[in-house]
Amino acid sequence: MKGSLELLGATHDLELLNQELTLDASKAFYWHEERALVLADVHLGKAGHFRKHGVPIPRQVHISDLQRVNSLISRYQPAKVLFLGDLFHSDSNEEWLDFVEWSNFQKGVEQILIEGNHDILEPDSYRQTRMILMDRYESGPFSLTHEQEKTEAYNISGHVHPCVYLRGLARQGARLSCFHFGVQYGMIPAFGEFTGNHPIRPKKSDLIFAIGEGQLIGLMG
Repeated sequence: MKGSLELLGATHDLELLNQELTLDASKAFYWHEERALVLADVHLGKAGHFRKHGVPIPRQVHISDLQRVNSLISRYQPAKVLFLGDLFHSDSNEEWLDFVEWSNFQKGVEQILIEGNHDILEPDSYRQTRMILMDRYESGPFSLTHEQEKTEAYNISGHVHPCVYLRGLARQGARLSCFHFGVQYGMIPAFGEFTGNHPIRPKKSDLIFAIGEGQLIGLMG
């Protein structure tokens, strides 16, 4: 992607439709008016899924993701955490038990899961947690979903794992996860560290905030 770059730091305040959002380089955002921490595509259990098939992925991968959520809760003190789908990657495994423990420990925070295509656990599994399941979360000017939807409200979704490709002067390049805000919809990056990403082709009018080495990078043009 070509255009000018602006280093913004680990967080960046964005006003969108008269709502104040704090974008965080940890791949989440805090919605001030709703007192909500919003993240998508954690894909807990993916490492365990790979281990079942003989790929030696350490369990610490998903423990680290939960620790990052803890850090964000400590930083922003939200009233609720909104997971925009694909919280858990596959069938129940030992990593689901870790999440059950995490969920029940976080008693002071409302936990809402907007179900995604990978959220295939049986209802009894979710009843072990403090999680509330929804198809979408609508408040103010926003409709939050897992996959992008055409709505009268401004749609914010996950699912795509958006990224942009940045080229350097020496022809080197890197794919960086990003926040993407267009005219009618926005997409947020995949939160889980053990996830892939998908390049997007933003329009010139779109707002893009890439993430590299714990910093947000504003892209213009």
